[in-house]
Amino acid sequence: MQSLVHGSKTFCEKHKIKWGEETGQEFEWEYYFGWLKTTLCEHLIRSSITLRMFQDILNGYDQEGLDLDAHQMAAIDGLTLGVVHEGTFKLTLREAFNKIIHATDTQLDWNEETDFQWWSGRVWLLGNNRGAEWKLELDVEVFAIASNRLIDSLGSDVDWHHLYKYDT
Repeated sequence: MQSLVHGSKTFCEKHKIKWGEETGQEFEWEYYFGWLKTTLCEHLIRSSITLRMFQDILNGYDQEGLDLDAHQMAAIDGLTLGVVHEGTFKLTLREAFNKIIHATDTQLDWNEETDFQWWSGRVWLLGNNRGAEWKLELDVEVFAIASNRLIDSLGSDVDWHHLYKYDT
């Protein structure tokens, strides 16, 4: 996901990607936008489901000294996952997983230059929780960094052999 963020501006500038314009280039707006949104959403959903399930398994795992909440807080320390524009929830890493999984609409955020547009690295997630609308602007690169930090920090505190050996 970080590669998508970093490559977007360069790619869009090279191919003059701009909404509503046909440039005659191999990659035009419709193709790039469709490819990017599909790829991004697939990766976000897959990683969120996997990591949330992983957290649920570890919550049910009885290992002394494992503080999953502390690992999650450490993973986002110094980072801003995104901005809550509507709704009243604290944006933790687990809440980001939930919002990605339960979003009913996604919109990519774009930056614009004179002759091209590029994806900003942010995605708008919109949904409804028990009748209450919510809207989140998620920074995908920060989400990827925090997710990676969580996996790395758990690596040293989880007895993986014991977890899998007795997983029947």
